[in-house]
Amino acid sequence: ASITMCQAENAEKVAEPTQDEQGRPFISLATVAQHKTRSDIWLSIHDKVYNVTEYMENHPGGEEVLMDRAGGVATEDFEDVGHSRDARKQLDKYELGMLPPSERAAKKGDTEGSSEGGGVGAMAIPVLLAAIGAGYYYYSYMM
Repeated sequence: ASITMCQAENAEKVAEPTQDEQGRPFISLATVAQHKTRSDIWLSIHDKVYNVTEYMENHPGGEEVLMDRAGGVATEDFEDVGHSRDARKQLDKYELGMLPPSERAAKKGDTEGSSEGGGVGAMAIPVLLAAIGAGYYYYSYMM
């Protein structure tokens, strides 16, 4: 019985919040996915949810770019294009809320910069140095 009680206490401690810092209810990816028609486009960028329906006609990249990610996560596409600071500020007026913590990119391992590549690159340097050192050691003592 005490194990069940501990589990219940732990469940209460890790219960996910239901609102963001501004008191708005979190918006799930399932809810975002329901908004993917030309007359109702929501998407998520950097864990924030935006209704970009009104912006469709004014988007410099065209409507199709927004339609391709309608109802989904557009962070990678947004960053790949290299939007200006002004473009980033423009997003603010379309913000509806945030994704719940359990659905955010960093929690799911879906990071923008793909940290896996950085890890491999960082590991290559010591391996390369060790190989050079071993080659030098071998060459010095064999000659």
